[in-house]
Amino acid sequence: MRCRSPKLWGTGYLRKAKLALVALAFSATLPVSALADGRGYVSVFAGQMTDNEWGELFDNWGAVRWRDATQVGANAGHEWSLGRFGFIGAELQALRHFGEQTHFEITTPIFLRTPRPRHVALPSLAYGLGLSYATEPSKTEIARTGESTELLAHWFFELEFGNDDTHVRPYLRLHHRSHAWETFDARTGSNAVLLGLRMPLGNSPR
Repeated sequence: MRCRSPKLWGTGYLRKAKLALVALAFSATLPVSALADGRGYVSVFAGQMTDNEWGELFDNWGAVRWRDATQVGANAGHEWSLGRFGFIGAELQALRHFGEQTHFEITTPIFLRTPRPRHVALPSLAYGLGLSYATEPSKTEIARTGESTELLAHWFFELEFGNDDTHVRPYLRLHHRSHAWETFDARTGSNAVLLGLRMPLGNSPR
């Protein structure tokens, strides 16, 4: 794993602070009326790491190379209606890794979701962006790229099945960690495929 100079540490933390400020500025643009009308949820999931770049998972699903690295976890989030444009939300997720790595990971994405179709067999799409903190550098990332670090950028792409009235919604998620064009100190990344079940809380924010 690469050693980092004080200058690199300082530069890295400055970039991370800028990302946090952007997220705060974005959240500040939400109208107060929208924030007051939301709906929470909790989810449980399990998944497995791959040896692929994320683009390969979209191009050729049959070429997925699975690694001896699995994870289980849970998340809790809240989403607010954007009317016909769908939803905006925030999530806190915790993962426990097994196999070739055995650390814990926390992610904190803000996400956008398309409107949920009335037919439960048609998925809504969601994209989330935030930060991922691992309690130790990922051994999977070191095996793939030669280096890793605890704090990296995180995004996810998700297919969720069920409408606004569905009590349990299954979902399929691509879970990604990376250096975000060298914003973070290790040029690395990893991808996992997660299968989960989501339980909405309260009334739907329509």
